[in-house]
Amino acid sequence: MKVIRILSLFLLLILLIPNLSYGIEDNSRVYLIVINKLTLKDIESMKNLKKIIEDGSIGLMNTRGVSGYTGAESFLTINSSRKSSCNYASIDFLPRELNGSIVNKSFSRLIKLNKNNKFSPYIGAIGDNLHSVGLKTAIYGNGDLINMPLKTAALIPMDSRGLVDYGNIDNITIEDNDYPFAIKTDYKKLLSEIKNSSANFIVGDTGDLDRIYRYSDFLSEDESKNIRERILLDIDSFIGELITILKYDKSLLIITSPNSGDVNVDDNKLSPIITWGNGIGKGILTSATTERAGIVANIDIGPTIMSFLRAPMDNMSGSQIKSIRKNDINLKDIIEYSQQINTTSKVRYNTLYYYEIFSMIILSLAIIFLIAKIRLSGKTKDIAKVLFAMILVFPNIFILVSIFKPRRIYSFILILFTLMLLSLIVLWVTRKSSDQIINIVSISIVITILDLISRGSISKFSVLSHDPTIGARYYGIGNEMVGLFLGSITIFSIGISKRNDKSLIPLFLLGISVILVGHPHYGANVGGAMAFIVATIFYVVEIFNKDKVLNLKRVFFMVISIILLISIMGFIDIKFNRNTTHLGNTILLTKNNGLSYLNKIIFRKLLMNIKLIGNSFWTYILLLHMILHTSIFYFKKMNNKTLTAAIAGLSGTIGGFLLNDSGLILAAICMNLITTGLYLEFVE
Repeated sequence: MKVIRILSLFLLLILLIPNLSYGIEDNSRVYLIVINKLTLKDIESMKNLKKIIEDGSIGLMNTRGVSGYTGAESFLTINSSRKSSCNYASIDFLPRELNGSIVNKSFSRLIKLNKNNKFSPYIGAIGDNLHSVGLKTAIYGNGDLINMPLKTAALIPMDSRGLVDYGNIDNITIEDNDYPFAIKTDYKKLLSEIKNSSANFIVGDTGDLDRIYRYSDFLSEDESKNIRERILLDIDSFIGELITILKYDKSLLIITSPNSGDVNVDDNKLSPIITWGNGIGKGILTSATTERAGIVANIDIGPTIMSFLRAPMDNMSGSQIKSIRKNDINLKDIIEYSQQINTTSKVRYNTLYYYEIFSMIILSLAIIFLIAKIRLSGKTKDIAKVLFAMILVFPNIFILVSIFKPRRIYSFILILFTLMLLSLIVLWVTRKSSDQIINIVSISIVITILDLISRGSISKFSVLSHDPTIGARYYGIGNEMVGLFLGSITIFSIGISKRNDKSLIPLFLLGISVILVGHPHYGANVGGAMAFIVATIFYVVEIFNKDKVLNLKRVFFMVISIILLISIMGFIDIKFNRNTTHLGNTILLTKNNGLSYLNKIIFRKLLMNIKLIGNSFWTYILLLHMILHTSIFYFKKMNNKTLTAAIAGLSGTIGGFLLNDSGLILAAICMNLITTGLYLEFVE
């Protein structure tokens, strides 16, 4: 019997050890205060919240769900730590009278909505992870309207059964005819509920800013301003009292708006996020998801809660939010930073659109000149050459605009047109130079390499760089820049090959590019790296391929080389990179979830390219490139080295198109440069 008891005790300890390794010993708590539709401009009038910022950290948060930046899906995305789908028909939280918990009666609808979600969210990840180690969740407050209950904040702490341990989501508001829908939050009751809650993770929904946003169509501008000021004063007073009841060394306070702010006040899609408490110093927020100071994602909130409460992070794809210590940071700095991001985001589409329109006009003229065999001479030829060269120069201008960090659209336009005018003057002065084209692409190559080494510091506010409001990518090199880089190296290689057909500089540049674009610390772009790998392998094979035949054996060699190089980069990312990038995360998630996860990624990339082909203006310019390339190769005979460099670049472009979820943009920009460079070489 003693032996049986010892063995039973031993087995019990084995079962308990995994759970004992998580959890908290000192009643630490996380408080998430939801102020939906809060803007940075609002914070300027909130003295208590500004005081928290002085003692804590502030940043900007991407609020995107599957389809947008507003609505219930942004709340659910916080919980699942992956972009989720949600509608108000799938939210029906009711109190359970037996034990005081809250349950979502329409939880099954949420599951159905996300059944085919390409991001594979785990609905209820926050609740499940906390419950797995015996921690409790709570929700207090609501965003109810007159005839429409809105319990969206309850989506954040629920588990995979739709349950929240404690809460008050009904008896928390009072009638007040001076407020939208004659409803306002009872902040004294909200404070009391939070103070007396025994939960470890507590969500408090202030509700009132969301209500005035929904009521704005029935208010004049002055009425809306006056009511908003009263609401902000109420919320700020509540926050001031809340701070007094929190134990700093055992608390983490997160204040944010799960949706983007009120467009009537500030049209920036990024919302403010403030953290305060143990381990949070004065500074700005960041995470491994974004690797960008001042920017975090909504999927990072879940892992941050788990980290503070020492709970597991199962089924979460975000990263812990961390504070970068900066004693000189203030609200004004974040507002200016937000304006710079917002301005770039606003001008991005139109800038690239008009660049492509300009390119299409010039390329159409080139096709006409070639087919009709029109030969230009004198000033007409010089003007045409300058206009063609501008296609190569524009991407550099877009990057250089970033250095000036424009905060307003008019300042962006002023800087852009000034740089365009200067470029035209330089191109006209140097129009007779035989080195003009190679000098332009050399500048592009140098700028891109410096940007990669400095981790995007040059192109941060460029229309060719990442848009944090979209949230597709936050760091490394984007597909637009990959297209510029590959196209520039191709044109540079063609120019070098014309002068010295034995030069190995093109091969060296391609090799360096593979490392910089694919390295987790620099480019961190797997699809972009594969585009360069395809170009490099093709170039190498063609150099040593005496019979110039691309047989099955060489194709097999190329495929194996690509897989091997990607595997090496993935191994380096997982083993030696503290914060794994997209490649490392993809490999780990595929390992945990099986090949079905990888299939979803491939399917998502294919769908994105198909969508872009059908709806994007980039498609039309690719068609023009095909026509112009056919014309050039028909009329112009090239030496083998030049042809090898050109075809290597084109093969890399095709690889980039097929292996990226926005490969169309990469291919269009790259082809823009290659085609223009080849045509100018043909003219010369």
